[in-house]
Amino acid sequence: MDYRDNRIDVQGVPVQVLQGGSGPDLVYLHSAGGEVAWLPFFDLLARDFTVHVPAHPGFAGSEGLERIDSIHDLVFHTVDVLDALGLERPHVVGLSLGAWLAAELAVHQRERVARLVLFDAVGLPTDGGPPYADIFAVSPAQLRHLVFADGESEVARAYMPDEPTPEALMEALKAMQATARVAWDPYAHDPKLGDRLYRVQAPTTIIWGEQDRLADVAHARRWNAGIQGSQLVTLGRCGHVPPFESPEEAAEVVRKALGAPEGTTPAPAS
Repeated sequence: MDYRDNRIDVQGVPVQVLQGGSGPDLVYLHSAGGEVAWLPFFDLLARDFTVHVPAHPGFAGSEGLERIDSIHDLVFHTVDVLDALGLERPHVVGLSLGAWLAAELAVHQRERVARLVLFDAVGLPTDGGPPYADIFAVSPAQLRHLVFADGESEVARAYMPDEPTPEALMEALKAMQATARVAWDPYAHDPKLGDRLYRVQAPTTIIWGEQDRLADVAHARRWNAGIQGSQLVTLGRCGHVPPFESPEEAAEVVRKALGAPEGTTPAPAS
């Protein structure tokens, strides 16, 4: 499907936004991996939604990292992005870091989120539960095995090769630097977020890979308990990144969560 790779001005800062499809507006907030490329997952969603994929500051073609020191700075930046795009109340879908950001947005700017979908979110304090794996302390190969259910699969190696190109390596280093601005200390969480989840008003679906080794599925149950009325869906063949590992299955769950008409997206592959 055709898409547009745009640069918009957000309070004087250039921001890269991928856009494609038609229908109700859907904003996808990416992970620390910086997946600012038009993925098969986006193609599937674009059959029913106008998909907007903004790059966070410091990722891909977006600038303004010097303005970001916390997840809350990133929330305000994201509100400015929505304003610049003319999106009053889109659906919001996030993965990992992006899911944390999406949840914070729904807490602090709850009138701006129509429906909320969280994939394998970090962001909650672990409170004695399984710790989040430290992405800053592992090799690229180790990270691939944390992120994907099968770290040796063709998909895993395509997205995280053993020998990335110099350009890909530079993008990965930029992504780590940008992630560190919001997730270094405290690591990958907001100490007060759990106490604020009651503020989420948007109908929420939590989607989790059962083989997630970065953020254990136990965290999914804590999100589910914290967001009143939320639905929890687990995907047995997936790790931390279902939109990469099983895009058809992930897109179908999102479509149902957002109320898309039946029968538009092909059934998940067996």
